[in-house]
Order: sequence, then C-alpha cells, then structure tokens
Amino acid sequence: MPGSYPAIKFILQIHIIQTMPIELILAHDERLDLQYGLPPDYRGPILRGGINFSTKTNLAELVLQEIPGENYSIRFVSGKILKRIYARGWIHTLGLYCYFMLKNGIRKRFDSIGKLHLRQDQYACFFTEPTNCSAVFDKNDEFRALDFFYSPKLLEELFPFFPELKSLLELPGTILAGKARWALPSMKEITNQILNCPYDEATRQFYFDLKVRELLFQILENTYKKKANEKIFTPWETARIHEARTILETYISKKPPSIKSLSKQVALNEFKLKNGFRQFFNTGIFEWLWERRMQHARNLILTTNTPIKEISATVGYPLTTSFITAFRRRFGVTPGALRRK
Repeated sequence: MPGSYPAIKFILQIHIIQTMPIELILAHDERLDLQYGLPPDYRGPILRGGINFSTKTNLAELVLQEIPGENYSIRFVSGKILKRIYARGWIHTLGLYCYFMLKNGIRKRFDSIGKLHLRQDQYACFFTEPTNCSAVFDKNDEFRALDFFYSPKLLEELFPFFPELKSLLELPGTILAGKARWALPSMKEITNQILNCPYDEATRQFYFDLKVRELLFQILENTYKKKANEKIFTPWETARIHEARTILETYISKKPPSIKSLSKQVALNEFKLKNGFRQFFNTGIFEWLWERRMQHARNLILTTNTPIKEISATVGYPLTTSFITAFRRRFGVTPGALRRK
C-alpha cells in the first residue's frame, strides 16, 4: 500500500507537547501548503484559543486546530478528502492517546499496538511509547475527529480511583477495553462542550482542564467498571444489531420503523435487539435516533443558512415549535439563539 505512492510531498510539524508530525504521501505530484488560521468560509466547530492551520486544494480541504494544556492536549481535525490519501507520522511522547471519530471513519496503524478501524461515534484509547503510525483517508464527503493526549503525570492523579492505571503505565502498547468502543452519550456531550466552549480567554483554559479530566474519568470508568449483567451475543447476532443501527441512519428525516418491524428486517427477536442495542451503543433504539436527529439539526444550524423551519422538517418535526422545544431540551438553547452566537 505505502509502496504504491511515489514520494513525500508534505510535512507538518507543530511543536506542542503531544503533536504527532505528519507526512502526507500523495498520489500525484502536488503539495499541500498549510496556512495559519481558519479559512474565511469556515463554519465548523472551533477550539477557542487553539492554534489553527488549514489548506484547500483539489486533493483535500483540511482544518487542524490544537490546544495545549498542562499535561494534556486536544486536537480537532476536520475536512473533506477529495482523493485517496495515505498519511504517515509518529507519536514522539509516552502517554495515553484517545481518538474520537465524530463523522465518517478512518483506518490507522501503529507499530506499537497494530491496526485500528474507527467508525463514526466510536473511540479508541491506548497507552504507548513513541511509535510510528499511518492512516488511509478514503475519498468521502467530510470527516471529523477529536483526539486527546494525557501525560503519565496526569494519569497519576487518578491512581486512587483507578489503581489499574499503575499496571497500565508499566505496559506501553496497551489498548484499553478493545480496539474500538461506542462512545457513551455523556462522552459525546463532553466533546460537544469542548468544541463549543462558551468562555473567554480568562476562564477557558480552566474549563478545558476540567473537561478533559471529566472525559478521561468516563473513559476509565467505562473501561474498568464491572458489567455483571452484560449479555453475550454471537457474531451473527452482533452483526444484526449493528445492521439495525445502519438501517436507522436512513430514518433521520422520516418516520422510523417500529421495533417489531426493525427486528423483522434484521431477523432478530425484539428482546435481543433492544438489549443488544443498549449494550453496544449505550442507549435505547429511539433515544439513539432522537440524539442523532438533534446532532444533525445542530450541525445544519451551525454550518448552513438553511431556514430553521426546513431543518425542523428534515429531522422529522413537522411542527417547528415542537422542534424548538426538543432542541432547547437537548442543548439548553434555541436553534435561533445558537445560530446568532
């Protein structure tokens, strides 16, 4: 795979505590030149107070934002890949790395831990020493990823609550709880809060200090807590449960099937479907669909000029007033107020 690409065309180095220098090996003799700052037409989430870079060519449109903290850092990467790209880089600092895939998916490989395949709404977390890594970006409409680095010193703060961390620090190359896990709704809420920090320069660093620790606590709780009531599903049943989720993705803007109908479509009884869905995705079937609709609506409000009435209908609310009520219940602000921010 890497051998099919002719030459290194681009190197990005930002000297922050955890940043992984990146080399992009492109299929054609073209160069990506990063510029400081965000594009003039950028309307996506912003890491307030971050260091920003962007590029726009016929190969890719990329925005990279990064915030350094004391013993941690946050990186948000978003954009569109217009042609297949192979990227390689390296991790140069010992620590815990947590990757959240917010939109679409990615395939990565690390010398220390092996391959990772992250789908939308999944995350992976691993402790590693310096290592080489690579990724394949397939052509797609848009992707978003939020990555976190935690230093060993910060992890030591949580030894009293998670004594398992002491063993983790002795075993670089360890993946926490499987190569990919579905993010809890509470984790998604924290990542949204980080990407939409409401505070000014005087207080936002303190806010980020709290949020990255809150997220880490939930990751560790989800990794080490006991699940005595967790059911065992066969590979076939697991595939059917994930198929149900894929089917529901097509009902963001229309009336979804009943659980009875959905269970028939995936050839799994209702009891196993409901229990398996909650176990794998940490939420009920219709709660998941409602959350997906709200997040889709929020994204449309922030990144487009689509009228709120039209967005309301798009996510299955014929009555705009009902949509506004549901949106405010979910995000604590009305759609109009969010757009005016």
